[in-house]
Amino acid sequence: MNKQSGVMLGLLLPLAIGLGFTAPATAQVSSNIGVVSNYLFRGVSQTDDGAAIQGGLDWENESGLYFGTWLSNVDFGGKEDAEVDLYAGFGNEFGDSGISYDIGTIYYLYPGGGDLDYAEAYFGLGFGAVSASVAYTYWGEVSGASAFDTGDLYYNISADLPISLEKFSLSVFAGYYDFDEDGNPDAGDELSYGHWGISLGRDLGDFGTLSLTYEQTDGGDRDVIAADDKPNLWLGWTLEF
Repeated sequence: MNKQSGVMLGLLLPLAIGLGFTAPATAQVSSNIGVVSNYLFRGVSQTDDGAAIQGGLDWENESGLYFGTWLSNVDFGGKEDAEVDLYAGFGNEFGDSGISYDIGTIYYLYPGGGDLDYAEAYFGLGFGAVSASVAYTYWGEVSGASAFDTGDLYYNISADLPISLEKFSLSVFAGYYDFDEDGNPDAGDELSYGHWGISLGRDLGDFGTLSLTYEQTDGGDRDVIAADDKPNLWLGWTLEF
């Protein structure tokens, strides 16, 4: 395990214990694989508008404590060709309120990509069909005035919409990336931007889930992070087991 991720897990475990984790609780392991026609992360293509093969492995305790890793190919125009995410968190409900929470940390690793790695802490809330979260970048490998350094914030909200078609699901989402270096001429003027989208899913039973997603970015002068305001329509397939 990467040394940085080990430090993050060490910081998280006391919090998880304080929130109610107990060692005797049982746990389960799950995995997933997927293929997407374009890997969009927070509204921006990570594959130069190309396809990606992805997969992950998760361990979750019935108390709410979880660890996991997730991988995908990427293409930023450099030597990097993969993204490896390492994460840990704790999720549960506030008593019988029906309000769920999720708190954790994630480390984004880009082997061979130079100074691209960064780490976030995140906190999310959910109630019924609506969920919202905020992520804070507390460590970044980049140097100087740049996006993905410390201090960046990302806000997200999503909702599942009612749909009468059997085995179909419909959801909407929106996010805003607030970069700490926004407005700094050395960082490339206006970096912060918003994005939104809508996704239609089809449950294929033992063959996974198929989804069609429309996503649009909006605002800012974001050449530094290779984004523009063009609409994106991408197809994805995932299978969990």
